[in-house]
Amino acid sequence: MIIDIIKKDIAPSHIEDVAINILASMDEYKTHIMPVVDVDNKYLGVIEEDSILNMENIQQSLQFAQREFKNIFAFMESHIFESIKIISENQISILPVINKNFQYVGYISAIDILKKMGQNSVMTQATNIIVLSVNQKNYSIHEISRLIEENSGKIITLWHETIKEKLYLHLLIISNNTKAITQTLERYDYVITNSFLETSRSENLNNRFESFIKYLNP
Repeated sequence: MIIDIIKKDIAPSHIEDVAINILASMDEYKTHIMPVVDVDNKYLGVIEEDSILNMENIQQSLQFAQREFKNIFAFMESHIFESIKIISENQISILPVINKNFQYVGYISAIDILKKMGQNSVMTQATNIIVLSVNQKNYSIHEISRLIEENSGKIITLWHETIKEKLYLHLLIISNNTKAITQTLERYDYVITNSFLETSRSENLNNRFESFIKYLNP
């Protein structure tokens, strides 16, 4: 569940707000999208920076750009992997969260997803994402885990997906010797299609997560 990583420090924009002021808010929060609500806090969608810049008159309210709103959101009860899928499909770094009454609650960010997936260990150790292409009928999670642990690594979480009839395993691991892990996996004929290596610096984790999202949707 994502309920425990929801943030509320980004106040949603209102449909009556002047568009140029929304640009200022985007700059303040370092984001290229903003959630938009009506007077009753009902979620209307997100507005992108480019959509505002393309308005004929940015001194007008967001009502004049309502056709550009995108219906992107996650429910409070959503699973964390579902939120990854939504972020991946829409190429965004923050994801608005709403309740069952479609009222805006807050948002989650890429960095907070990584923290939760790593159970906060991502902040104290080197964290890496390794993507393996495997045979759907003949691969062993036990063997992959053993090879990683033999090289002083640990799988924090993993998920899989099928792309063009190929199965890919995405492994989030902690390790200070990822090169040794990748070399060992390759010796055992595992195909590493991509890797995203990172130090414990939190400001860079968000950039790496966004690179990972872009990889999923080239």
